[in-house]
Amino acid sequence: MRPTDRCGVGGSGPGPARNPAAAGSCHVSGLGGDYVCEYGEAWQTFPDGTRQVFIVGTDFAVWTRYGNTSGGWSGWESMGGEVRGGVRIEGNHTWNPTISAVGRDGDLWFRHRLNSGSWTGRQS
Repeated sequence: MRPTDRCGVGGSGPGPARNPAAAGSCHVSGLGGDYVCEYGEAWQTFPDGTRQVFIVGTDFAVWTRYGNTSGGWSGWESMGGEVRGGVRIEGNHTWNPTISAVGRDGDLWFRHRLNSGSWTGRQS
């Protein structure tokens, strides 16, 4: 089941908390979507100036949204997983960043962006 976007943007997005009392939620300014406040937002800037944001939704999955050269934004897309920490980006300002976060199992999990724009599966 895909979580619903409680902010009414794009029809789907970061979802309801499993334990709302334990996960204070913040809102991504101008883009809709709620995330776990303590994990923050991670922003990637590509060489053409477009940007992509990564958050840990209140369902503890990694979610992303990306801009295009016309100034529009995609809808929220789940990158899956169940993490217990903020998303980190290596390779900012490149076309092929790697994102990582600590999973519920305590392992560091990562995904790498390919030249095609798709992402590898989660790896630890």
